[in-house]
Amino acid sequence: MSQMFIKVILAIAVLLAFIVPGYILRKINMVDGGAKRALSAILLYVCQPALIISSFCVFTDEEWLVIEQLGPVALVKDFVIAALISLIAMIAVFGVCKLVFIKYKNRDRANIYSYVAVFSNCGFLGVPFIEILTDGSILAVMYLMIFNLVFALVVWTLGVWLLTGDRHNISIKKVLLNPSIISMIVALLLFFVPQINFFMFDGVSELQIFPEYLSTMTAPLSMIIVGISMAEIPLKELFTDGGAYIAGALRLIAAPVVTFIIALLFRLMCADFLGSTPQVEYVYLAPVIAMAMSPAATVVAMAEQYQKGGRTATIAFITNTLLSIVTVPLILMAVLQLWELIP
Repeated sequence: MSQMFIKVILAIAVLLAFIVPGYILRKINMVDGGAKRALSAILLYVCQPALIISSFCVFTDEEWLVIEQLGPVALVKDFVIAALISLIAMIAVFGVCKLVFIKYKNRDRANIYSYVAVFSNCGFLGVPFIEILTDGSILAVMYLMIFNLVFALVVWTLGVWLLTGDRHNISIKKVLLNPSIISMIVALLLFFVPQINFFMFDGVSELQIFPEYLSTMTAPLSMIIVGISMAEIPLKELFTDGGAYIAGALRLIAAPVVTFIIALLFRLMCADFLGSTPQVEYVYLAPVIAMAMSPAATVVAMAEQYQKGGRTATIAFITNTLLSIVTVPLILMAVLQLWELIP
């Protein structure tokens, strides 16, 4: 437990440290408020697609050997179940949010809080935690990446609707032409047809640098945007928003609990379909671990991109990222202990 707390504190400390450059630059007027939208565009339309490509197309030889041993049929089955758990969990949490905020008068703020509750920081925090909990299993990481794919699909549909309130922003054409969705299709194609995955060709490993470097910019850039936004808010306002704490309870407690229940139901229903191996357990647990993380930093970037509730998004994000220092290790330990009790 103590090691888990230390890991959480260090991971979140690094995450919060990325805020400092943006905060300072805005405070000394080296950048203005307009920089947030430009940086948000780079994050959402360049770095996030690169993260998806890197996750599914760049592997070490040892990692690829493990993936090949499982086989494409088993992988597809595992991916489908992990995706279904992830999708149903996000929709279920959204339904809970609708009930909780049904009488909330300020609909724009309620939608921001719902975004915070539904979408987790599944990339920057989720990956290192699942590596810790599964002894670095590449398959467990892959199942978490499936959660990330579902995250990208839902964030560019439900997430955009929550922030804009306009269904026209989530037309099929706009969704399919979104860089994250395009990168998702390309990534899965290259993953399942390795003969055309030029990132893994012998003698051209330098090509891997392109998506890897861009993907590593995701966390720092998203937090720099948070820092710029935070510099425009009086510090006393950061911890006095009651709605942010309600969103935090939904994000940090309700979301993983709901996902745990859904994962357990799938485990009971799919025992014959997937079998019972340590690798299969990761299929069920990866979405739960992902949903236990702090809020997605993209809430601030997307709020700035669509010019909707950037202040509220920043406050909710900062408040609940700090609260997650306590909740994440407690939730993860409870999840793992309860899962071991299930026959």
